[in-house]
Amino acid sequence: MRLFDLHADIGYDIIQKKKQKITKDVIKNYHVEKFHKGEIAFICMASFFDGKETWDEMKDMISSTRKEIDDCDAVDLVLTREDLEKDTGNVKAIMSVEGMCGIHDEPREKIRWMYAQGVRLASLCWNDENDLATGVKGNLEHGLHPLGREVVEEMISLNMIIDVSHTNEKTFWDIMSYKDAHVIATHSNIRDLCNHPRNLWKQQAEAILDRGGLIGMNSAPAFISEHVEERDCEHLVNHVKWIKDFRGNVDGIACGFDFMDFYDEYHGYCKGLKDCTQAQNFVKELELHKFKKEEIQAIAYENAVAYFNRCL
Repeated sequence: MRLFDLHADIGYDIIQKKKQKITKDVIKNYHVEKFHKGEIAFICMASFFDGKETWDEMKDMISSTRKEIDDCDAVDLVLTREDLEKDTGNVKAIMSVEGMCGIHDEPREKIRWMYAQGVRLASLCWNDENDLATGVKGNLEHGLHPLGREVVEEMISLNMIIDVSHTNEKTFWDIMSYKDAHVIATHSNIRDLCNHPRNLWKQQAEAILDRGGLIGMNSAPAFISEHVEERDCEHLVNHVKWIKDFRGNVDGIACGFDFMDFYDEYHGYCKGLKDCTQAQNFVKELELHKFKKEEIQAIAYENAVAYFNRCL
């Protein structure tokens, strides 16, 4: 079954290989075959910044990712609704940004540059606290900063989607106060099931879903369960079941696997979901949990396609 993955740090991998003097065809040579094996039909390719990067480093990763997508004949860049709907048989790539730590001034100009490069989805911070916003490791009493408010306003004007996956609770609610903002959590699970600061409390999940947004189920093991023996595909599906039980439907539930198999540092992985080649195990687990075919299709790709159709 086709899948729409809302979060993969492909931009980070491109830059790491660039540092290793592998300067072209990273997507083609290191990712496309895996996409096909896992039936990843749509993917948000993130340029990931952990809080130390400069604006020049941000520009390098974003522009390098754009060039890689443009040069790969197996991947289509999605900039508009028409790009998303066009059936070419290729993987559809949406450029995203995870963290904007390099923005210290001229935020509106820099957001417009990112948009011109093809970025349609972005988060203001990673786990850090930067000049724009506060992540989960920042001061609990800090939220959006004045520069961050300018960023949110400019993103709204450009119809860009704001990702709140890494924000702390105050930043989350500060962003949600902008009623016209398109807000999703690309790769977060439910904190009521697994008390990790990267997960969403029920009230946060409800706020996103009430606005018609998406919550992408994250396969990172620490976000699935506090118990090591439960960090598997079955318990990831428990987060899906939890949302369905309290909402009464699967609207807004999506996939944001955040596979990290290309990282040098070992991050661990969910049993049964080591990388995107195993992504169909998530579909199989939904079937085992007696989800209907139409519900599985909605979670796998239809909810996300419909959302981007509305926003692009």
